[in-house]
Amino acid sequence: MSSPTAPRSVVENYYALIDSGRLGEAVAMMTDDVKLTFANSEPVLGREAAQASLRAVLDRCDEILHTVVTWFERPAADGGTEVMAEIRIKYSLKNGRQLDLPGCVFATIDAAGAFTEQRLYGDLTPVFAE
Repeated sequence: MSSPTAPRSVVENYYALIDSGRLGEAVAMMTDDVKLTFANSEPVLGREAAQASLRAVLDRCDEILHTVVTWFERPAADGGTEVMAEIRIKYSLKNGRQLDLPGCVFATIDAAGAFTEQRLYGDLTPVFAE
């Protein structure tokens, strides 16, 4: 069994918080200077900016559910861990649409179990379509 700070547990706990509407707690799992990039958008720096970026997507949803499909990890030079996860995201949008979209996350998690970087890839066009 993996420990709560094992990288996969960190990622799964993070998404469980987001999926349950606890964005503030999820963002608390990031370092103060976290770098977050959504697909082809410009990166944002810091927890506050990361929270605003995530909020822009979550505000369109009544529910969201992330599932890790495939997992890879490797040690980072600084003692943390670099991870790559293929994910599926189910969106129940406020406009009544239901979506099930693929995505991919590249992240760096420090030795204390906090995200220092997240690069989130997926086509969010259907989420923002009216």
